[in-house]
Amino acid sequence: MNTIINGIPVTTDPALSQEETIRIVSKLIKDWSWEGKQLGKVELIRDGAWIHICSYEQPCIQIVPYA
Repeated sequence: MNTIINGIPVTTDPALSQEETIRIVSKLIKDWSWEGKQLGKVELIRDGAWIHICSYEQPCIQIVPYA
């Protein structure tokens, strides 16, 4: 299931509840912000009693003058 939470694209396993997904992504956003990084995308995959969290940093594009 694809959704957007706080502006972050999230792909999640249908077995996870919306509340659980929001809780996990909100915690990730806080953790990444604390580290000075910007979260770009999250994938949540349920595997029995475990949830695999794949998080990706938002790419940074910088433009410099050509001399």
